[in-house]
Amino acid sequence: MCYTASNRVVIFYNYQVISVNKVEIIPLGGIGEFGMNCMGIRYADEMILVDAGMGFPEETPYGVDFSIPNFDFLEEFRDDLTALILTHGHEDHIGALPYLLEKFNLPVYGSRFTLALAERRLDEREMLDNVLLHRVKPNDIVEIGHFKIEFIHASHSLVDCFSLAITTPVGTIIHTGDYKVDDTPVIGAPYDLKTLKKYGDAGVLALLSDSTNATVPGRTPSERDVIPAFEEIFEQAPGRIIVSTFSSSMHRLQVVFDMAYEFGRKVCVLGRSMQKNVEIAEELGLLDIPEGTRISISESREYRNDEIVYLITGSQGENRAALWQMATNSYKGLQIEKGDTVVLSARIIPGNEKNISRLIGHIYKRGGNIIEEKRRLIHVSGHASQEDIRIMVETARPKFVVPIHGEYWMLFRQEEFIKNHLGYEPENIILVENGDVLELEPDRASILERRDIGRAFIDEEGADEIDYETIRERKKLAYGGMISLVVAIDKATKELKSEPQITLQGVAGVDFTNGMLEDARNNIAEAIQALPKESFHDKTSLKENLRLHLKRFFQRETGAKPVIIPTIVEV
Repeated sequence: MCYTASNRVVIFYNYQVISVNKVEIIPLGGIGEFGMNCMGIRYADEMILVDAGMGFPEETPYGVDFSIPNFDFLEEFRDDLTALILTHGHEDHIGALPYLLEKFNLPVYGSRFTLALAERRLDEREMLDNVLLHRVKPNDIVEIGHFKIEFIHASHSLVDCFSLAITTPVGTIIHTGDYKVDDTPVIGAPYDLKTLKKYGDAGVLALLSDSTNATVPGRTPSERDVIPAFEEIFEQAPGRIIVSTFSSSMHRLQVVFDMAYEFGRKVCVLGRSMQKNVEIAEELGLLDIPEGTRISISESREYRNDEIVYLITGSQGENRAALWQMATNSYKGLQIEKGDTVVLSARIIPGNEKNISRLIGHIYKRGGNIIEEKRRLIHVSGHASQEDIRIMVETARPKFVVPIHGEYWMLFRQEEFIKNHLGYEPENIILVENGDVLELEPDRASILERRDIGRAFIDEEGADEIDYETIRERKKLAYGGMISLVVAIDKATKELKSEPQITLQGVAGVDFTNGMLEDARNNIAEAIQALPKESFHDKTSLKENLRLHLKRFFQRETGAKPVIIPTIVEV
């Protein structure tokens, strides 16, 4: 269910006002890493959450599609939790939404586009009818218990994004979300510095500030700055133009539709997420697609190559995305061909370098011409560079700055920039990590404790959480292989009935010609004969004993550390 907020929404709870002059900031994810952004803000006996994002862990090859914060940590605050506030609709801010709401069914606040994306995720999990969604607009003010939250329009690579002014009895906290100070966005208004200044004039206790581009000097370019390069590409490309970008990069999508219309080309949108996001944005009036410009894939086959643009997913080399399939085989009968111009209009997400390199190789093999960020200005970041950070800090003028969102060295570089260039004392810039409990008072900030929050892993096929021990076992299997040991024991005499059976899968260093397996079987047989009869009553201890014997044998002989699964059969 979704409700549109008027300029002020007031939520009343039955709570007892507690005279406490401190507020706690607890990051559950997004600190020292990309993705999994989630922040708890707690005053007295109430706690709101900001964002619920997913991330892409190193464990992906072991059957993990993505990771999320371990929300079990919040169980001790179950009675305190009052709402979830979403800054914008990127997956690293809303991707964990269904998994959080399954555990804690909170009311959710977000912009119309953010909630449209959230609704799609909730509908996939058949949860949509059970969640209360509140649609808010820029400058709406929502009161939730002790918290008063104003939604400040923020410019970013996505649309309908917010920074948050969260007013508490202790002071106001500004959460920037993802932002840059874009004076000329393609869609929507510039960053709302006027509202931010209003809070700066009144006094801001703390600024929670995006650190992603804290190492980059100057201002982040405007979304409009890519237009000249796209004009050149559309003017010069002899055949089909294939533009791959993030499906959420609405400004970029609008530029492609505008260029296609200007140069007399039709646009065919390929890839499930790209198609869905375009449909949602057009329905909400956020994308302005000239009439007759967008066509279907079947219609695209009727046009000459120089009359077509394909807007497509797969800029990160994902092997299930449309671009990868076009480059390696075919996507619904379409392939990269000689004369195609392929525009990779997206930054490389750390960890995807190898996939993108392979993708580029496949495109060149098929005769495509590639234009990437290093060759022309076809992509700009959605995050604040150093001078954007300067504008943010000088406008908000917070007492304390807490760098968030980014790897730890990025947080450190923001601290360094603010200290060296904006005159802040070191004690007024607080570096936190996931699980830290940061306590803010009007004139003091300190980290009280560090909690072990951890993360959960998701297998998207079953959409289920996978515990960390399972991931560890999968790693062991991948690196060391597996040995299966089956031992048949006489139930009466407790002696071996037959030779131990050993089966190996993926174990390196084993020589099958020199009697090594026979030695392993003899080793286990001797171990069983040496055991006292009473030890056979405890099968768990017996299996562990045999596992250790076999483990030591193979480590000694091969150096391998396989997973060993013993089975004892009494006959």
